[in-house]
Amino acid sequence: MLRRHAVPASRRKAAAGLNLLLLLQLVAADVKQLSTSVLGEQPVWVQNQSADIVLDFRKADPQYKHPSPGVVQIRGKDMRVNFHIGYYHGNVAMVRYGTNFIVAVRKMHFYKTLRSAIQNYPLSTKKDEEYISWWGSKLSVCSVDSLTLQPRSCEDYDPRTWKECEWSKGFEGAGPEDPRLIVWPGKGLFMMFGSKPWPKDPSGTLPEQTACEGPWAFQPWLVQLKSYGPAPDPADPWGQGVVRLQYLSGEVPKEGELLKEKNWNPFIYKGQLFFSQQFDPHVVIQPMPNGTCVKLFESSSRVFRNLTSKPRGNTQAVLVPAAFSGEARDFYLGVVHAESQRAYQNYFYKMQAHPPFRIYARSKPMPIINGQHPRNPVWTSVSFPMSLDLLPETNQVLIGYGSGDQVPRVKLMTWQDVSALFPHVQHGSGELTYSWRNRAARHMNTLGRRLLHLGAGTKGQ
Repeated sequence: MLRRHAVPASRRKAAAGLNLLLLLQLVAADVKQLSTSVLGEQPVWVQNQSADIVLDFRKADPQYKHPSPGVVQIRGKDMRVNFHIGYYHGNVAMVRYGTNFIVAVRKMHFYKTLRSAIQNYPLSTKKDEEYISWWGSKLSVCSVDSLTLQPRSCEDYDPRTWKECEWSKGFEGAGPEDPRLIVWPGKGLFMMFGSKPWPKDPSGTLPEQTACEGPWAFQPWLVQLKSYGPAPDPADPWGQGVVRLQYLSGEVPKEGELLKEKNWNPFIYKGQLFFSQQFDPHVVIQPMPNGTCVKLFESSSRVFRNLTSKPRGNTQAVLVPAAFSGEARDFYLGVVHAESQRAYQNYFYKMQAHPPFRIYARSKPMPIINGQHPRNPVWTSVSFPMSLDLLPETNQVLIGYGSGDQVPRVKLMTWQDVSALFPHVQHGSGELTYSWRNRAARHMNTLGRRLLHLGAGTKGQ
């Protein structure tokens, strides 16, 4: 007969606690398996709401291991390269279009060729100027893994059909640059990029023939990537190819000066596309389908007065609903940068959600990572945001940017963190104080409202 020994109460409690712990572990494992298999994994922005993620293009881009070129094509001929670094996947733009994320990236490499190797290219008697320094660029558009935000598959993209002009300065850009992705509700997904225009004489070799068909030596271009709806609308004038955006501000280049128009911030208002062409003062222009841009509004931007340099644009300005921000009214959120000796600082700004689209607040510098430029070691603090998007379900902001022109990154920030970068302004004070530069500015804004009301900016749409 087996004898039963009494088990002390303390041991019974310990055993019961161990059994409960094992049960909880089993339940947790079942819940984890259920959430993964049924609900799916949580995306990275849910797991870590404040993150700075390096984008890895090694598998997504078939040209990632592109060998250093021994020759490049210039004017349709092979030219020997004397110095080369890159490719670098630099500045990136990432937005959510529908249920998918899309990323556009600028790939850069830098090289030198002898001036004397190119027919009729201006020579220099200085020893350090015997070469032409080239910034070569390509664009890629990539699908994105929605869980990790990493690029999944990339294809090179260049909608241009023309041969580029030359600056004949010993410094040349080659290829399209800095893609911005514009989500245009009712129209589709668009890309704005920068490029040289075509030369005055595409078949010529003399500097006066290869010079840019002016007055611009560099300017923005717009093209539709994806149309709204299942098929493109053949009647939509914005879906007919590349649009050369042209705004004549009255600026006349000096003799030998290259006039470059770049860094506009797009935004959508009542289904129409607008650009912030400059920021101090804030000038708002509207493009026609033929690319001609009309100035509609101008307002003072005193929030930028203490920057180290004149602010330049970066990203699309996105509409922030009051329900998202917790503020009293809707507004647009955008990004500008200021530069001093190639040291960059980037700032959020708030803009009215109605004409004249006055900019009334600027943040502290954005907490993104600056890096050293690969081409010039004295450029030690470079960063360039290219995109801005809202993630309403998690109350976050998504920023795509390049660090040092060689490291592509996306920055996730909670709205609380973004809001904390702005100075506190009590309702009804500085936010609502208008400051017009002069009587002409007031007249321009009145005229802009009339044109907008009459639909002058929608002709041909």
